[in-house]
Amino acid sequence: MDRFNRGSDYATSLIVSAIFLGIVVLFAAWGSSRAVQYLAAEGAPEWMSVFINYAVMLAVSLILVIASSMGNPSSFGFTRPKAKGGYGTGITWGVVLGVVASFVMLASRAGGMSPLKGLGFLQIVLLVWILASVAEEVLVRGYVQSYLGPLTNRGFTVFRLRISLPVILSALFFAAMHLILLTTGTSFLTTYIVVVFAFFLGLVAAYQRERTESILPAITAHVSFNMGGAIGGAIYVILQIAVFGKTAVEVIGALRG
Repeated sequence: MDRFNRGSDYATSLIVSAIFLGIVVLFAAWGSSRAVQYLAAEGAPEWMSVFINYAVMLAVSLILVIASSMGNPSSFGFTRPKAKGGYGTGITWGVVLGVVASFVMLASRAGGMSPLKGLGFLQIVLLVWILASVAEEVLVRGYVQSYLGPLTNRGFTVFRLRISLPVILSALFFAAMHLILLTTGTSFLTTYIVVVFAFFLGLVAAYQRERTESILPAITAHVSFNMGGAIGGAIYVILQIAVFGKTAVEVIGALRG
């Protein structure tokens, strides 16, 4: 019984520490972007706060990885995949989830995410598809999930697929961190949809991170999800025009509310 209690206490302290450090990084990134936005006032370009947010997130996450890895960042996933199939699976599920999420978002008329509304397509590609995907994966799959690595032997099996405790906690943390969208003026419905699909994307990315021992397939899945969102949006517009006979102007007007 004492051994069980010690094991439970260790697991609890590890989980609390991982979540606490993850939240610290999120607030450091969010606070920095808000500070820059406040200091720059109306003269700041739309992309600046988004860039600062993810740049700080990436920088602080890398500092934590370097400090915690004791000179061996490969233990935090900074290495080539050690199992085959991670990229293909990540890309497939990422695109599928992105397309479905886009359809749900557009069909529900939930509206977009407020921080992205003033960005052009190229800015979205660079800041969201690439920078945000890398920064979030380095934090969640690179640091938080690796920090929880000693708990990998704990978990459960669903449809013959074993889901470890670090995988499920990584996915939950990844989903919950998107609740910060509510502070940016993003609607509750939009935030809810983002959180739900972020959880499923988190499961895919975390599972591939654990299976391949690398964060690269996780980053690939994340980028693919963002690309899938754009693909889904294009398909939705085409279907509205080709199947339902609406004009492009009508569709765009409806999407803008």
